[in-house]
Amino acid sequence: MVKLIKTSVLINIIMLVTGCASMMKNSISFAIHGQNKSYIYKNTWPECANFKINPSLKYNDLSDSCKVSPDGYVPEQIIIEYAPWLTYEDRVKAGLGNVRSFFRLDELSRDKWPSDEVLHAHADNIEKKIMTTIDDLPSTAWKRIVLTPPKDVEKFKYQVPEGKGNSRRGKNIHYIISLNPDGSYDIETKLYWVSKYQKFWN
Repeated sequence: MVKLIKTSVLINIIMLVTGCASMMKNSISFAIHGQNKSYIYKNTWPECANFKINPSLKYNDLSDSCKVSPDGYVPEQIIIEYAPWLTYEDRVKAGLGNVRSFFRLDELSRDKWPSDEVLHAHADNIEKKIMTTIDDLPSTAWKRIVLTPPKDVEKFKYQVPEGKGNSRRGKNIHYIISLNPDGSYDIETKLYWVSKYQKFWN
C-alpha cells in the first residue's frame, strides 16, 4: 500500500512538472556566426529587444543577434536574408567609412572638427552610398534562412531546460546559426531558462 502511494505521488509530481513545462511562456532568440566574414541582412527580422532598427531602413547592419520582443512572443516565422558584405576596414578603403574615420576625428582636438552640418551631411551621403552599393548586389548573393519557432515550442513542450532557472519566467529557445563560406549554414537549437541576464547568448 505504501509502495502504491509513493508511486502515485511520483506520477503526480512528474505530471505536474511536465504539465507546467508545457504551459510555460516561451521566448525566442537567435545569433548568427559568420565564419570570420562580414554580412549584411535585409530588414525582415522581428522586433528585437537588444537593439532597435528604423523600420523604414531596408537593411540591418547593426547586429547579428536578436532577442525577439516582446518577451514571450513566438513569431510564426523568422526570415533571415543575408549576403556577404564589406568589413569596416574594407568600407573605409572604399570610401564608405563613418565620419570619424573619414575626417580622422580621433587625431584632431574638438575645436578643429568640421561643423555639425558638415558631419551630418557627410554621414547622410555615406549612408546613401552604402544603401546603393547594397542595392547593387546581385540577387544570387542573397541567401535565405527561415526559422519556424512554433515547431520548436512544440518539440520542447515537455522538456525542462538543464541547469538552474526561474520556471516562472519561462523557457528560451535559442538558435545558433553558423554561416559557412560555401553558402551553406548549420543551425543548433538550445533550450535555456529565461534569465534576467542572458548567460547563454551564443
